[in-house]
Amino acid sequence: MPDLNTDSPTLMDSDQTAATASVQWAADRLAMQDTLARYSWGYDEGDFDMLAGSFTEDGTTGGTVADSDAAWGPTKGSRAIAEVLREIRDSQTSQRRHTTHTFRFENQTATSADMHCYVVITATEGGKTETLTAGWYHATMVKNADGQWLIADLTARLDSPF
Repeated sequence: MPDLNTDSPTLMDSDQTAATASVQWAADRLAMQDTLARYSWGYDEGDFDMLAGSFTEDGTTGGTVADSDAAWGPTKGSRAIAEVLREIRDSQTSQRRHTTHTFRFENQTATSADMHCYVVITATEGGKTETLTAGWYHATMVKNADGQWLIADLTARLDSPF
């Protein structure tokens, strides 16, 4: 650990730069998690503008269900993604809830990262809540010119059909 009691401006500048970089690194990770939360919240609450806004304009999504031939996508374009998911959501009678957790980041730079997490999807209908499925998401994240993190690609792998 550097000695912060020295008069060396180089050392202090270096420490401050490292601290600033660490804070930015952590802030970026939280912002990426928030972007995925907007995707999930948008789906669950039927706010498809919010959901579309979590993707890049040319973003893609798709997924598979383990041990089956069930798959969806790829769907390309934030508006197309929102419309496909709106059709699915409109066909469901239960209130869906996506819970994402256990985030892991790889290949993080100032403007891109691979984010992995687990997802649990529940449904409530007739006063009863049940777990529908679990699985994982892999999101390729990019930071746009405005500093907002967006999903360039979201891949889902679910453990069972929902």
